[in-house]
Amino acid sequence: MTKTFVTATALASLLALNSAPARADEISELKAALQALQKRIDQLETKAQEVEDTNDRQTDQIAKVRSNVGAWVGNFTWKGDLRYRNENIDQAYVVGRNRDRIRVRTGFVAKANDTLRVEVQLATSEGSDPRSSNQTLTGSNSRKPVYIDLAYGEWKPTNELTLTFGKMKYPWVRPGSSVLFDGDVNPEGIALGYNDGALFGSTFYTQLKENATSAESSMGGGQVGYRFNINASSKLMLAAGYFSHNKVRYQSPFYDGTSNFGNTLLNNTVGDLCYSTQYSATTPKLCWGYQVAEGIAEYSTLVDNRPLSVYGDYTHNSAAKNGLDTAYSLGFMYGRASDPQTWEIGYYWQRVQKDALFAQYIDSDFGGGNSDAQGGVIKAAYAPARNWTLNLTYFMNETNLAAPVSVTGVGSVYNRQYKRLQLDANVKF
Repeated sequence: MTKTFVTATALASLLALNSAPARADEISELKAALQALQKRIDQLETKAQEVEDTNDRQTDQIAKVRSNVGAWVGNFTWKGDLRYRNENIDQAYVVGRNRDRIRVRTGFVAKANDTLRVEVQLATSEGSDPRSSNQTLTGSNSRKPVYIDLAYGEWKPTNELTLTFGKMKYPWVRPGSSVLFDGDVNPEGIALGYNDGALFGSTFYTQLKENATSAESSMGGGQVGYRFNINASSKLMLAAGYFSHNKVRYQSPFYDGTSNFGNTLLNNTVGDLCYSTQYSATTPKLCWGYQVAEGIAEYSTLVDNRPLSVYGDYTHNSAAKNGLDTAYSLGFMYGRASDPQTWEIGYYWQRVQKDALFAQYIDSDFGGGNSDAQGGVIKAAYAPARNWTLNLTYFMNETNLAAPVSVTGVGSVYNRQYKRLQLDANVKF
C-alpha cells in the first residue's frame, strides 16, 4: 500500500507540472527523484520479506523444540540462593577467630497434580549440621560437601488444610527475629496444618533419633493461633504451642551423639539432681526431659509507609526440675530490604536458660549455639539491586550464666562475654 500511495503522489505531481508552464530541468529532476524513491521502496520491501522469512523460521524452530519437550517441564519451578559471609568471633578467654564462609542452597518445587506439590533442596554443610548450611573456606581449595536439605510432599485437599510429610520447613509459626528455634533446622516427619487467613494451627510429629534396640527419640506437638486485623495497616498475631519431646531423657538424641549444646547432662555425683543409679554417665545423656509450652505475640503496622513489627516469644519447660526452665525473646524490625534501594534495621534481646529448650533446636550463632546464654543482637540489611542484599548482624551476648566454665589461672567464670559480627552478601536466583 505504501508503494502504490507514494507512486500515485509522484505521478500527480508530474501531471500538475505538465499542465502548467514548467522548465525541462525541473521535470527531469522530479523524474530522477521518483526513480530514486522507487528504488528505495523496492529495497525496503525486500528487507521486510527477509525479516518475515527469518521470523517464520524461528517460529518453526520454537515449535519443534516445544514438541520435543514434555509437558512436565512446566510443572517445575527452580530456585536457589548463595551467601558469602565474613565472620569475626570474640569470646572471653578464647582465642579470637575470623573466617569466610559460603552457603549454597538450590532445588525445585514440582507440581505433581492440582493438590500435591513436592519440594527438593540441596545445601552445603559441615558434617551435616542440622542447624547450619555454612561451609568454611578452608582445606586448600578442597571440594565442599552437599546434602539433602529439604525433601517433602505437601498435599492440600482443601484451601485451608495442608498435609506435609518428609524433611520439611517448620510446620509451626515463628515470630519476627526470634531465634529460640534456629532458622536452618528442617524437621523430619509429618504435619497437618490449617489456615483460613485468620485462624491457623498445626499438629506435628518429628523424628529425632531412630534406635534399633529401644524406642525412638521424637518430638510431637501442636500450635494454634489467630491473626486480628486492627485496621487497614495493622495486625496482631497471637499463638500458643506445645512441644512434647519423647524418649530424650537419659538418652543422647544429638546429631553427632556427643554435643549437648548447653543442656544439663547426667553426672557421677551421688546425691546430685542429675545422678542416676539406673543410667550410666560415662557417655553424654540428658538429665531432663523437655515438655515445652510456648506463647507468641506479634504486632505489625506501617510507619512512614515502611513495615514495622514488634514481637515477644516465651517458652517454659515443665520437665526440668532445676529451675533453669525459661526462655524468652523480645524484638522489633523496621523496614524491609526487598526491592532495590530498600533497607531494614532491627534489634532483639533474648535469654535462654540452660534447660528451657531442647538445645538441638536453638540458634547456632546466638551465645555460640548453646543454651545458658543471654544478650542482644543488632540486624541491618540493604538491597542494592533486585535479588541481592547486604546484611550485618552483631551479637552482644553473655554465656555461662548458671554453669561456669573453668579457665586456667582464673578459675570458674560466669557471664563470659561473647561477641560475633557477621557481614553477608546474599544473592537469590
